[in-house]
Amino acid sequence: MRLPLLFLLPALLSFFSGGAPAQTPTPAATPAATPAPAATQTHPTAAAALEVLRDECVACHRTGKNKGGLKLGTELGLKAGGESGPVLVPGKATESLLYSVLSKEGDPHMPPKKQLSEPQIAAVRAWLEAGAPWDAAVMNRPPRGKPVKLRPLPSIVKPVFALAFSPDGSTLAVARGSAVELHDATAERFPLKSTIAAEVDTVASLLWSTDGKTLVTGGFRQIRFWNAADGSAAGAITEGLSGDVTALCTNGGTLWAADSLASRGGFIHRIASAERKILQTWKAHEDSIYGLALSKDGVWLASAGADRLMRRWEPLSGALKGTYEGHTNQVLSVAFDPLNPRLATTGADREIKIWDRDSREQDAVLGDKKQVTSALHWSADGSRLATVTDRGGGSVFSAIQKHTGEQRSDTAKIQKLDKVTAVLQCVSSNKDGTRIAAGAADGRVFIWNGTDGKLVPFE
Repeated sequence: MRLPLLFLLPALLSFFSGGAPAQTPTPAATPAATPAPAATQTHPTAAAALEVLRDECVACHRTGKNKGGLKLGTELGLKAGGESGPVLVPGKATESLLYSVLSKEGDPHMPPKKQLSEPQIAAVRAWLEAGAPWDAAVMNRPPRGKPVKLRPLPSIVKPVFALAFSPDGSTLAVARGSAVELHDATAERFPLKSTIAAEVDTVASLLWSTDGKTLVTGGFRQIRFWNAADGSAAGAITEGLSGDVTALCTNGGTLWAADSLASRGGFIHRIASAERKILQTWKAHEDSIYGLALSKDGVWLASAGADRLMRRWEPLSGALKGTYEGHTNQVLSVAFDPLNPRLATTGADREIKIWDRDSREQDAVLGDKKQVTSALHWSADGSRLATVTDRGGGSVFSAIQKHTGEQRSDTAKIQKLDKVTAVLQCVSSNKDGTRIAAGAADGRVFIWNGTDGKLVPFE
């Protein structure tokens, strides 16, 4: 199956940055997320050793990718061992399989394609000798990032990974390659007004402030703020980020950012917008986060992950309030219904799902399952849910009803968008959904009339 480049974002960013490391609900209660790192550890040797496991081992030995049947991301998984049996003997490092495979002579040798440093191996040994004490806070922190020197994108590489209409609908911001273009959405053909040289690398995410005065861009280990009026820089966050900032959302005073490391974890940062300061970080998913959404009243935050899950959080505490299971592949996008207590998600399993927010039941399943819906966007007035696909298709759903057993088409009104020959990556719409914009992997932008699905000229 041809996958949209959205899946390949971490790899693409890594390539051009010179080697950067770049889903039926269950009623059971879910644990609260771990807030910012704790000041103390359960044992002085725990942090150093668990950081080695977190940074070097968990990517291959975690839920969803437990090579050898071994899960090292949790204390329960560590103690359970793997297909070869127990991996540790607390208090006896030399008798522990976990230790023996780390040496140069280890057979098998772990990690398979590299050799850990002597200090790293010594840290693991000291921890095992101390009884292998566990510290969940360490495992829930982002991995330590290695220094990376970014290289400018080749001039021919200009994927559109994000775009957004301003709150008043007058301007369309397009993240094209490493720049952000501002187009006049009130004029025919959406003429270009100005360009912001936002990043050295690809702009992975884009957001307007609620007052429309500021643009926020996310890239590799950085979040930047721009004055929308003249494109001048208005601040940046470059510390405390570990991977690609793949999604952003805001309520005005607070910003939430998804920090994604492919196969290693997806983290959410809560940020004070005015101070440009990270206030809190928690691990939200076991893999990259592809979407973030905030409910209209600001009470709930939702995240969509490559681990096939969508999750709902208390945005100011980081407490996990619901895990939505049902997608059988990566969850690519999430949006709250502005009018009703429900959410929409789309996944690489070719499913568009409508969820009851509180019960976590699936109210409806939309789409034809013939192509991957790569992105979706609910208009601010709640009247239209716009979707686009990796094969250039798109639909606008309205009057969505709870599924009662009839055909999918009976659960909503559907307006098809004129098809284009492009891998569509992202979608946005103006307040009432009368204009829909989508960006493609090859750098093109398409505009449709949301009422009849016809293409609108774009310069």
